[in-house]
Amino acid sequence: MGISIKIYPYGMYGENTYLITDEKTGLKAIVDPGYYSEKVRCDIGNSQSLKYLLLTHGHHDHFNAVSDYLNEYKDVVFAAPSGDKAIMKSCPEAHIWLKDGDEIALGETTLKVIATPGHTAGGICFSTDSEIFTGDTLFKMSVGRTDLESGDWDTLVKSIKERLYVLDDDMEVYSGHGVKTTIGFEKRANPFV
Repeated sequence: MGISIKIYPYGMYGENTYLITDEKTGLKAIVDPGYYSEKVRCDIGNSQSLKYLLLTHGHHDHFNAVSDYLNEYKDVVFAAPSGDKAIMKSCPEAHIWLKDGDEIALGETTLKVIATPGHTAGGICFSTDSEIFTGDTLFKMSVGRTDLESGDWDTLVKSIKERLYVLDDDMEVYSGHGVKTTIGFEKRANPFV
């Protein structure tokens, strides 16, 4: 068992919204709720199965559809990085503010919160035993930009080296834009780190 993952790339920046499902219980979470549509609603199915909206960082393209989900799914819990409160001015208030080391139970799946500041001051990743959702920290053959509010290049590189590159090489990386990769591939081939 484990999780199943559906990806919805959207918009001019190709932001990836993820629907993850705990395969044992059918409970679901949306990672980086920037996109909402009838297709996503159909894939969610039973409204009681959607438990969490999980945000990796406080940029608008990643939280653009939070209000839509909150309006449709009355019991869903919105969890966002505490370190990004200051830049989330147009986002609905989170129910839970996350920090490094927190864990989210989604049925039989545990999502661990890993702080990876740099792209934003409060950026986080969500990790299972075999997958990690990196938001805009790490992409296939690239990394997040640091010229926006609260970004810092040296902090980003340190986060990737010390928080992500220490994970198993086989760990699958699902980033906020672009295609899937692995930690091992990025350690060998990413030209920015």
